[in-house]
Order: sequence, then structure tokens, then C-alpha cells
Amino acid sequence: AVVSTQSTGEVLKVLKAVYRLTGAPDAPYPHVPFFELIVHPTSFSTTVENMFHLSFLVKDGRVKLFLDEEDIPVVKHRRKDPEGGVITATPGTTRAIHPSQVIVSMTMEKWRTLVRERGITEPMMDHV
Repeated sequence: AVVSTQSTGEVLKVLKAVYRLTGAPDAPYPHVPFFELIVHPTSFSTTVENMFHLSFLVKDGRVKLFLDEEDIPVVKHRRKDPEGGVITATPGTTRAIHPSQVIVSMTMEKWRTLVRERGITEPMMDHV
């Protein structure tokens, strides 16, 4: 598949956001909630694009999508272990989700509900 330069830039923007939030030495979070990361409060189409771009990073193993201890889908930057392999599970858990098992649908109604119920007023990706 051919990926445009613009699409590549958007995917890298998502990776950069996830790294700054969860992977950098001074990262403020061990992981971020999936929906809070991808939802843009004023743009349904941007939300869908964020989901699409994040899916490439999960597929390539650059970020990890898994359920936390409260069964909330969360995202984190994927570190490499000292031998160069990818660490596949959160320490102390085997709750990692294999990328081929994740299907998320997003409708305008679900998007509006997420924005309202989670109190999302600013897009997380625009501020990292």
C-alpha cells in the first residue's frame, strides 16, 4: 500500500504524542486511556483519523494497546528490551491485547457520548 507523506506525518505525530505521554524519561503517565488520546472534542473526522493512524502504530508494534486493571483500553509507547526484542506485556500482567483482536467502531453518536461523558474539552494530541 502506498502511504502519502501527509499520512506518514500524521502517524508520526501520533507516535510522538504517545511517546511524550508514556515513553519518555519524564513521561507523565505509564499509559493513557485510548479514547482520551484519540477523541477530538470538536471533530468527528479527526477522531476517526486518529484511530486510523494509531492502528498503524499498533500493527507495527511501536505502541501497545491493552486493557488496564479496570478493563479500560489504554495505550503506551512500546519499549525494547535490552536484547532488542519488544516487550509485549505490562510488567505484572499478561493482559496485552494482540492487535488482530481489536476492532473499534466509532459512530457520531458514540463520539458525542465519549466527549460528553468523559468531559473531553481539548484534544490530547494537539497539546503534546
